[in-house]
Amino acid sequence: MMKRLISAVSLLSCLWACSSSDPDTAGATSETTNGIAVMVVDAATKPVPQARVTLFKRSGAVPADSPSEVQDVTQFLPSYVSALETATADDSGMVQFEILPDQCQNARCYVEGIAGEDSSLMVWTKLNAADSMTDKIELLPSVSLTVYTGASSSDSTVLGATLMLDATPYWAQNEGSAFVFSHVPAGLYTVVADNQPVAEVSLDAGTSVDTIVTVPGLTREFVFEDFEDGDSLNNLAKTYPNYGWYFSAFKGASWVKPDSSGFATALKDDASHGKFLATDFALGDTGYVLMGTRLGLDTTHYDLSALTAIRLTVRGDCEFRVALEHYLDVGDNNFRKALWLAKASDDWTDVVLLPGNELLDEFSYQVPWGEVSKEIGLFSIFITSGTHLEIDRIVFEGIELH
Repeated sequence: MMKRLISAVSLLSCLWACSSSDPDTAGATSETTNGIAVMVVDAATKPVPQARVTLFKRSGAVPADSPSEVQDVTQFLPSYVSALETATADDSGMVQFEILPDQCQNARCYVEGIAGEDSSLMVWTKLNAADSMTDKIELLPSVSLTVYTGASSSDSTVLGATLMLDATPYWAQNEGSAFVFSHVPAGLYTVVADNQPVAEVSLDAGTSVDTIVTVPGLTREFVFEDFEDGDSLNNLAKTYPNYGWYFSAFKGASWVKPDSSGFATALKDDASHGKFLATDFALGDTGYVLMGTRLGLDTTHYDLSALTAIRLTVRGDCEFRVALEHYLDVGDNNFRKALWLAKASDDWTDVVLLPGNELLDEFSYQVPWGEVSKEIGLFSIFITSGTHLEIDRIVFEGIELH
């Protein structure tokens, strides 16, 4: 979903789920004051005793509260937050801050709530309490966010960029070519690097989210296919000839689209995504379908050992497997392959597949990436469930092919 611009800045450590206030100031108070009060509940609206709640004040500005409302990134100014006060919820889930409401009347104040082992429950939300009224915050399962850069392994040692979620206390730690936000609250955020927005991320409670941003001068990527040229050849054909996409069906399955008229019957075009491939299929009880393309002609192969990720922008209702296969047939049209499991959803989503996470099955010629990575001849997608799959882009991260 996210295609961005990023530049490298000096590395800061990840400050997941931690407020910047002195922990010695934490503590609940039972006194009734005119300060700001917060009620902490879980998804079942039950009180959450001992939750740590921090009140933050926002400085800096962005054009709008919602990342999607930011139209002109040249006018973007990152926002930062500073902790005003931290307190602990009492047995009824109540937190009473000593900070007076007027300190948030002319400023944007936010509330962070954390509970559970390893920050398993979190919330980050704008303060809604007026005067001395009580605000209610709902803690939900926290999210793990990993942002990949597409930098090669050799460049990862010099990559020192810091990523933050705008207008929050959450910063990401550089771990090679990726940045990991270990625990953050669910919500919609703008990812910022070097004072520039580089991605918008929507994080659902309890999920683990991967996305990729671009680092000028370090990110290496090759758009293997985006279907914009309208033909059936992958983008390597611009330099080296290949046969184009093929579609096969097995064990009673069949392709509905493309039909017998050919590849063009599955090509769609719309204003938001341009051209993309829209396939339909009928699998039956035990069938499966395969779409694939050779990277070149029969014996052509490429060294893709520098690959850091495969990224596919997809939409659909199916589970599928993506394979990069060795160029040599080991018999009966079978090839040794590195293979990854993926799943499409009803919305356009970036699926990120990483070397090291492939599925291994010697009987099916599924091997570790390192065994085939230097001699790749085919790209394949095996579909084993559902009825349709749409593909907008296929990108090889960490490498440059010409």
